[in-house]
Parts: sequence; structure tokens; C-alpha cells
Amino acid sequence: MSSNASSKNPISVSAEKKTELYRLTNPPVIAWPTLAILVFIVVGIVGTDTLALQGHVPLWAAAMFNVLFMYPIFHVAHDATHRSASSNVQINDWMGRIALLMIAPQVSLSTFRYSHMIHHRFTNEAKDPDHYAHGPWWNIVFRWMTFDLSYAVYNWRSGDPRGVKTLKDTLPLAAMTVAGVAALVYFGYGWEVVMLWLIPARITTALIGFVFLWLPHLDGDENGQLQHITTAASTQNNLTAGTTVRMGHEPLMDTLMQWHNYHLIHHLWPTTPSYNHRKVWQLMEPELRARDLRIQHGFALIPTFHPGGSTAIRSH
Repeated sequence: MSSNASSKNPISVSAEKKTELYRLTNPPVIAWPTLAILVFIVVGIVGTDTLALQGHVPLWAAAMFNVLFMYPIFHVAHDATHRSASSNVQINDWMGRIALLMIAPQVSLSTFRYSHMIHHRFTNEAKDPDHYAHGPWWNIVFRWMTFDLSYAVYNWRSGDPRGVKTLKDTLPLAAMTVAGVAALVYFGYGWEVVMLWLIPARITTALIGFVFLWLPHLDGDENGQLQHITTAASTQNNLTAGTTVRMGHEPLMDTLMQWHNYHLIHHLWPTTPSYNHRKVWQLMEPELRARDLRIQHGFALIPTFHPGGSTAIRSH
């Protein structure tokens, strides 16, 4: 699935909308909402761990709190992957690295970035690394729980020197993570590592895989059964059919899905700070309604297919 800029059949943008669209789809010097979320994450996790280690909070409760604080890591790390957290590349990348440190210190930002860019280039196709997040019911949760590790494996197997090169960043981080965990276990903090990091991180990774890798790329087959959007239904020429828009229940869905209820907007204009997705939809809705759309209504899994030009459905 192409972005709008690289598509063979792009969405035309009228002259009166170009300035506003450019403002909404390009990163500011600092994306302050993203920075605020990063501070929330770091303060929340460090504070929770400190209270737990001092015995003020039971480990089981601290584990639950850490899932809450880890979940927004997706927003920061994902936007940093697209360099949407800051127009300053160094600031942007450090924001992404700090976010990943809180949940997946063993994997580098560059490893995530390469795999995710390949996902954008080959959305729903055979080369899409996010195929890993789709599979049979009996192992789907395990897949969501380990998709971050699958990215490193994908890069290694890609045969692309750019993908393999990212492992030069990941391998030292993985070694340091193993050494750090081993040291903590040696000094008697093994259970704390499990409860404060390992379990919350895997639960959060599963939630991220479910909400952001799986949900936006669902479709229904001819019998109304759930399936992954197929390659045939997601071509570079059918730009808007490769992922979904989820309509209704805003701002609840904005919060739960970290603005990726409008995931289609992200694929069309990938550098958009996520908190601008709905604004871009509102700006470009007439043009988007002229194209094929897959719309998930409310909490539905299977989207409704709306051929180009169908009657607009209220999203607010």
C-alpha cells in the first residue's frame, strides 16, 4: 500500500487545502502532546517501580499499573519511527529510544523502523512483516505478544543489507538486556524483574499487536467470516482499501487506539503526528469519500465496504 505521495493514483488535494494539510501532516519542532505522553510513561513506570521496590505497592498491583503506563509507548515509539515526534532528527530518535527502553530495551529503534517501513511499502502483501500478527486462533495471542521479536527475525531473513544492518544496533542492546536481567536475578531481584517488566511488557506488546497490527487490517470474506485484508483487495492503485477507518465513539476510541481509529490517514500521510489523524480526516473527508473505504463501525471487527462516492456516514 503506497502513501498518497508515492501512489500511482493519489488523492487530489485542492489548492485551498494544501497549506492546512501540510501543517497537519508534517512534524513540528517538538510534538508537545507526544513529549507529554513520554514524560507520563517514564514518570509512571519509574514511580511505580520505586514504590513497589520500597514495599509501598504490591508487585501484582505494580504490574497492572505498568501495563497502563507502557501502553502509550506505542504512540511515542511509532511516531518517532516515522520521525513525527520532532522535526529535529536527534530529538525525535531519542524520544523513540527512551520510549522503547521502557518496554523493549533489547530491540533498537532502527530495527522497528526498517520493519515498519516495509509494512507500509507492502501492506497486506507477502512481504509485509505484520503478517506475523495474523494467524490461527490458537496462537494469535502469542504472535501479538512477540511481534517485536519477529521484527528482528524478519530483518535478519530479509536479505536486504539495510535490514540486516539494523541488527548491529539491536544485538548490543539484546546482550546488555540479558546481562542486566542476569545481574538482577543474581542479586535476588528475579521476581521483581518478572513482575515489573517481563509480564507487563509482554501483556502490553500483545495489546499493541491486537489494536494496531491486527484490528486495522481486518476484512470479511464472502461468507461474512473474519479474515486479513487480502493482497487482491489492497493494491497500490486502490489506495484507500488497504486498511480501515473506525467511526464512532470518539474521543473514547481516540484514547484507546491512540488516534489509530483513523489508521487509513496514517497510511496515506505517514508523517502525520498521530494526534492529528482525525483532523486530517475531517479536512479531507469529501475527497476520501470519493474513494473505496473500509469502515469499521463502533466496536465492529469486520468493516463495511463503501464504494467510492457512497453517502457520508457521521463520524462524530
